[in-house]
Amino acid sequence: MANLDFLCDFKENIVDQYEKCKAYKVICESQNYNPKVDISDESSIEKVPFLVTTVFKKSANMFYDLLRISPDKLDKWTVSSSTSGDPSIVGRRNEDINKLKEVFALDNQILDPYCDYNCVFYPTPYDMKHYKSIRIMDKPTESYIGNILGILMDIFDFKYKPVFLLKPYEEEFKIDVDAFENFIKTHDGKNDHLALRGSTILIYNAVQYLKKYMKPVKLGAKALVHTGGGGWDGKKGSISTGSKIERWRFVEEVSEFLGIPQENFVDTYSFTENSFPITGHYSPKFKSYLFHIPKWGRVIIRDVKTLKPLHNVHDKGLLQMLNAYGTSSFAGASVLVDDLAEIVSNDRCPECGREGMVIKILGRVKGSEAKGCGATLNVGGNKSEN
Repeated sequence: MANLDFLCDFKENIVDQYEKCKAYKVICESQNYNPKVDISDESSIEKVPFLVTTVFKKSANMFYDLLRISPDKLDKWTVSSSTSGDPSIVGRRNEDINKLKEVFALDNQILDPYCDYNCVFYPTPYDMKHYKSIRIMDKPTESYIGNILGILMDIFDFKYKPVFLLKPYEEEFKIDVDAFENFIKTHDGKNDHLALRGSTILIYNAVQYLKKYMKPVKLGAKALVHTGGGGWDGKKGSISTGSKIERWRFVEEVSEFLGIPQENFVDTYSFTENSFPITGHYSPKFKSYLFHIPKWGRVIIRDVKTLKPLHNVHDKGLLQMLNAYGTSSFAGASVLVDDLAEIVSNDRCPECGREGMVIKILGRVKGSEAKGCGATLNVGGNKSEN
C-alpha cells in the first residue's frame, strides 16, 4: 500500500466487479462499456458506469444482487443509520475492513490522531456495531459508522482511554451530558491536546443545552472538534433538531462556547454504500468545510440534469465516488450519491496548500434539482454518456 497506483488498482477493482456482479455487468453492457479495455488513463475513468445509492436500500431488495461473492463467504452486513427507516444494506468481509485501516493510515493528518484526551459522542465501537443487530442469510448486521469508529480506534494513538458519552439505556442510547460537562470543565483553561469527536447533532444539542446554565469554557488552540456521519440536515436516525444545522452556525456557536478556534474543526464525509471517506477542515473564509480527496480515491462532480462531468471551480453537481479498495465483496467501486458538491480546486487546497482535489459538500438534492435526476437516482447507470 505504500506505493499506491490508483489507476491500476481501480481498474483491477472495477474489472473484478464487472466480472462477478451480474447487476453491474448488465449496466455496463447496456452502455457498451467494458472496463478491461475502456480504462486506459485518468481521464477515461469519467466514463466508468456507476450504481446509485438508492439501489442499496432495504426497500430495493437488491443487496443480494449487488454482491460479488456468495452470502456464505460474507462476515457481516453493514447497515446505515436511516432517518427514513429505509437503511442501506451492504455485504462485507473483514479483509475489506482491514484494507480500510491501511488506507486510512496513509492519510489521516487532518484528523490529528495523536490527541491525549478524547471525548466521543458515540457509543463504544462494540456497542454501536452490534446495536439491534439481526441476522440476514445467517450473517449479522453491524452499524457502518461503528465499523469506521472501530477502524479509527485501531489506528489512532490514544494516550488515555476515550470517554464515550452514549450509554445503553433499555432499547436506546442516552447521552451522558454530566460526563461531557465534567470533561470540558476539567480541561477548561489548560490548553490540553484533546478532541471532541462524533455526531454533529449530538455535539450541537449538548452545547445548546449547557449554554443555558453554565458559562463558556476555554479549551484552547490544541483542541479539535471532529464530526462525522452527517446530520447536517438536522436529522440522523431517530434524532432530530427540528431544523437544518448550518455548518457555519455550528462552528461559530460551538467554537464560541468551548473556546476552540474555528480552524480546528474537521468533518468526515462517508456513506455505507462505498468505502471511501473524505475529511475536510473548516474555513472561516468559505464558511464551509474544505474536503480533500486523498490519493487513494477519486471524485467526479456530475451535472444534475445531464450527468456530464464538471471540471471548473465553483461548478456544482452530484457526487460520484470511485474507490479502488475495500469493496471486494460488493459493487461499491463506483457510486453516485444524491448529495450535491462544489469544486473548490482541482489540484491544491486554497487554504492549507495540500495537493489534490478539494470540494465542498452542499447537502442532499431536493426540490427542482431532484426532479432533474430522479430517473437516474432510481435506475443507475451513466445515461448521459450514451
